[in-house]
Amino acid sequence: MMRLNSQWKPYFLHTVILAVVGLLLLITGGCIGSNSINPPGTDSGSGSYELADSTGYVVRLPQKPQRIVSLSISGDEILMALVAPRRIAALTYLADDGGISNIVEQAKAIPGKVRGNAESVIPTQPDLVLMPDWYPAEFTQTLRDAGLTVYVYKTPDTIEEVKQSVRQIARVVGEEEAGEQVVADMDRQLTQTSDRVKHIAAGEQKVVIYYSLMGGTNGKDSTFEDICRQAGVINGAAAAGLGRGALLSKEQLVAINPDIIILPVWDYTGTTDMKKFADDIQNDPALQSVKAIQDRQLIAVPDRHFNSTSQYIVQAVQDIAQAAYPQYF
Repeated sequence: MMRLNSQWKPYFLHTVILAVVGLLLLITGGCIGSNSINPPGTDSGSGSYELADSTGYVVRLPQKPQRIVSLSISGDEILMALVAPRRIAALTYLADDGGISNIVEQAKAIPGKVRGNAESVIPTQPDLVLMPDWYPAEFTQTLRDAGLTVYVYKTPDTIEEVKQSVRQIARVVGEEEAGEQVVADMDRQLTQTSDRVKHIAAGEQKVVIYYSLMGGTNGKDSTFEDICRQAGVINGAAAAGLGRGALLSKEQLVAINPDIIILPVWDYTGTTDMKKFADDIQNDPALQSVKAIQDRQLIAVPDRHFNSTSQYIVQAVQDIAQAAYPQYF
């Protein structure tokens, strides 16, 4: 074998090192530059994986996350259905509030509760933060700048999008099979309700209005509109052409003349007498010609179902269908 002169050895070694480094960069560069996103457990057998969130940001995880923090009640509820409590570092403080949470009992197993600020989240030392897209981008970036892995998911507008959220979150926590089971349970409950109301003719469907603490609301393209469709009723605000964020005036309410007025149960302000709120609507002189008022059909639906954007939204479909057509339940 040829021997290298001692004066050439440093140059030879330098060339070999550069070649090896170049090869490594080529290999890793090809992986990083690729548009493909690796599903859980398929990256080189190491258990690491990466997923793009709803903003297109690629989240990389070395393994299934073991200290997950959720920053919304919907995320809390979905997460509790997917992973063991030991893998959850914290839920939101709302998980303990029975007025808006469907997991009060389950949440007792999670001592950590957080609010939507960096001071609350960072000390929990999570390896994954689940965040809905309605949080400011600046907050998301603050958490990432602190070294946290943040996955942003789209806030659902329909029941079908709720299913998509369940699947999204299931993928990022590495529990796709559990996610499919949650979706299957949702479909089963929706079918049970649909089977009871599907024979109701279009001309016989009840007209409903949601009357929040701010007034009538939830028109076209709202989650409520999809709930109504699945429940076999007509969303009066949407039928009148109101958008989802528009408030319904008393004059419009009279013109729509709903069969049922849906009222909230949960007082998010903490200052409202909910019984008085209902009595004031029932006794409002301007509303006495409305069918729902005449028939005393002011029905309170649990906000933990009605305002849900988790799998529990299907219970709101049943609540409203049962309120509209009690004879079939």
